[in-house]
Amino acid sequence: MNIVRPSDDSSLSHTALEQKASAHFLAHRFKEASDIYKELLKHSENASWRQQLAQCYLQRALNFAVKGQIKEAVILWENYAELAEPPLANFDDYIVWLLSTKNIKKALAAIALLTKEQLDEKYSDLAVFLGVLILTDQPVIAEQLPQDSVFIMHLGLIREALTACRENNPVQLDAVLKKLPFRSAFRDLRPLLKGLMAIPASIEQARELLSKLPEKSPYRAAADALLAYTQEGKDFTDSALYLEPLQRKIIAKAKGLGNKELELLDTLCQNHSRLTDKFKFDLAIRYRALFGDDSVKRFCQAMLLNYPAGRKDYLKHFGSANPFEEHRIKALLCEHNQMKDDAGPHWRQCIEALKNQGQQNDRKIALILRHMTGVALPEDAVTLLVESLNYDPDDRDSFLKILKYYDEHAPDPAEYQRWLDVCLKQFPRDTDFLTFAIKASSQKKAFKKASQYAKVLLKIDPVNTLAKQSLVSSHLAHARKLIKTKKYHLVDKEIQSVGKLLADKKMRAKAELMRGFFELIAEDKQLGLQKIADALQKLNADPLAMHFQATIEALLLDLPVATVTRQLPPIKDYLLPAQGLSSLIRLIKQYDEQGCEFTILIKALDKFKKLIKMSVEQQDYTEALLLEWSQVLVSLQHFELLRHCAKLALGRWHKPVWRYYKIYAGANGSPARVDMLDFYRLKDSLDDALRENDQRTAQLIRRFIAEIENFLNPLSFIEDLFDQYEPYEDDDEDDAITHLFGYLSDSDLQKITKKLASVMKQNTPDQVLAFCFSQCRKKISPFSQDFLANDQLFVTCAALFYAAYELQMDIGITMDDIVAYFDESDLPKSSFPFF
Repeated sequence: MNIVRPSDDSSLSHTALEQKASAHFLAHRFKEASDIYKELLKHSENASWRQQLAQCYLQRALNFAVKGQIKEAVILWENYAELAEPPLANFDDYIVWLLSTKNIKKALAAIALLTKEQLDEKYSDLAVFLGVLILTDQPVIAEQLPQDSVFIMHLGLIREALTACRENNPVQLDAVLKKLPFRSAFRDLRPLLKGLMAIPASIEQARELLSKLPEKSPYRAAADALLAYTQEGKDFTDSALYLEPLQRKIIAKAKGLGNKELELLDTLCQNHSRLTDKFKFDLAIRYRALFGDDSVKRFCQAMLLNYPAGRKDYLKHFGSANPFEEHRIKALLCEHNQMKDDAGPHWRQCIEALKNQGQQNDRKIALILRHMTGVALPEDAVTLLVESLNYDPDDRDSFLKILKYYDEHAPDPAEYQRWLDVCLKQFPRDTDFLTFAIKASSQKKAFKKASQYAKVLLKIDPVNTLAKQSLVSSHLAHARKLIKTKKYHLVDKEIQSVGKLLADKKMRAKAELMRGFFELIAEDKQLGLQKIADALQKLNADPLAMHFQATIEALLLDLPVATVTRQLPPIKDYLLPAQGLSSLIRLIKQYDEQGCEFTILIKALDKFKKLIKMSVEQQDYTEALLLEWSQVLVSLQHFELLRHCAKLALGRWHKPVWRYYKIYAGANGSPARVDMLDFYRLKDSLDDALRENDQRTAQLIRRFIAEIENFLNPLSFIEDLFDQYEPYEDDDEDDAITHLFGYLSDSDLQKITKKLASVMKQNTPDQVLAFCFSQCRKKISPFSQDFLANDQLFVTCAALFYAAYELQMDIGITMDDIVAYFDESDLPKSSFPFF
């Protein structure tokens, strides 16, 4: 028999709500879940719903506590407690929340409910927290706790320990603390009290003990305060920054600081995040009585470097500084503010002030002069170093820097040799100066002298590679000379004499290479070629490097290159890898150091320039490698390869150094061949290099500009032209400057040239040319404009016209006249005499 039950719509509705509430709960949407459970409980008392609602309150309480909303957490936990079945969760957190909100009455009531097991075993963090409160400002808490608990027993031990501390009884303290178990709620007091007892007898021991307290320990703040007490001076101030005001005051008083010192300490702590130069300067003067006038005066002098506005107050409180200090501060201020040129005169005043005080200041004068080199141009820096030796004649570093300057920058070999002789006389056994001597002698092909220096260096430094290489190179160079003069009977002896110096495979391979050439010329041609090929493969991993070294050696011995290289690996259509280019660079430097003539190196390099150009175009060399390659080409003065390299590099890296190399190579290194456009491009590149703090490139450009200016003074080049340049008598009419501007009076010419200098500082050459072309009545095609722009003589004439236009001076010619002059096909396009 089928029984039909009536449908229960309310039951279905409760089920759906319960499912919805459960979904919210699982998704941590506890507020939404609690609202639904409260709605369900209005219609029906359900123990499961009641417990779920209690859990919603608990989770919300914990979330509020994490956010720091403790009062809300307390209310929600109490709602949870009304609904939940014992044991209540997070009861320890609830007590901490009450204590944190200073709700002491309710907290004490809750604490009174704690059982012995909860206090001693379950709520260890709460026990630690309660222990701190009992020992500080809430001793009444102890009365609410189970008196038979382990916690109360340990509290009694700690009170005994504190008594031992007050009585300064370390023996009693140790005896009490030994009874305190490792897991005690008061365990962190052990290192704290022992550290306290160690002060002041053993500060280091105290610091070690106090540092053992965990960062999260509630006693950490007390440990930090005691650690601060153990510090002095700046360390104490730095430590005091992180103390509470009351702790800071207690520690400061314990250290014996007076009210004024405590006031200063508080001021520093309150403003430690905004200690500006002005604030520190004013603070030092305000508390000068604490530090002493001399200390504050020295401090404020130093502060003026960063705070020049304090100068007025400085003079007010300390009066005029002595001349030395006055100018020293001004010089440092100039350097600090990037006004380097202005610093020099002040340093000179410092030197004069020291001179007036007697010879006891010679060392100080020398140090000032050497300091000045840090912001000086190399040529000025070396002058300062030389001057410094007048006051401190035994300073090795100054001699070394002077020698390096003349080695790297000065074009005068005689001056370099003079300083090298001075250095060797002053420091005859110095390895750096002996190294310079070896290199200089090798480059002059004074191999015997180089050997002598090398032998001295090896006595001082038996493993010095350069000295050994120099001796080997000297013997091999002599062997090469013997081969060329056909003194074959001495060659083998010369090669054998190198044997004891052949410390590595490279050196042995060099000797084997020379023996191969000896065999080729004097004994067995085929055997010699084979030895040459074998030695070159040991010396070089790259095939082009093998061919290059073979070519150099063949040229040095006046042998046909093709004969020597035919047994080497082929290099037709070979692309030089980065490592190969590095090997080539290394070989060129080695032969240069050995005194090989540039003509030989260039002749050898020319045999591979097509291959090298193709490699530079197609291989992805790093900028650093191409810069090194460019420096080698500059040293060789191989402008064809340098132009090729600089042009490609400038297309990849738009940097001042590549603009410089492009212009330098385009002029074949000659200042006489730099046109006006490139001259001003160099000046722009110098500014760019200085902005990018590329000092090396700035020095290269600055030196080349100086060479151009020595050849041609930009402020008076037109006058020099008229005064000094005398064209051939038959070609007077061909001189464009004379033809177009020669009728001008000297005063008008002076005005135009002065204006031209200022015009070219404010405008680029391209801007000047664009304006000049716009002044032509007859339209000029872009092709013609480009053609004319590449004629430096036309550019000069156009610039003169522009300067006269800016002066609103009627010079009697137009731009059409100038263009017409240069358009005349029967007039030769001779180069401007000083470009």
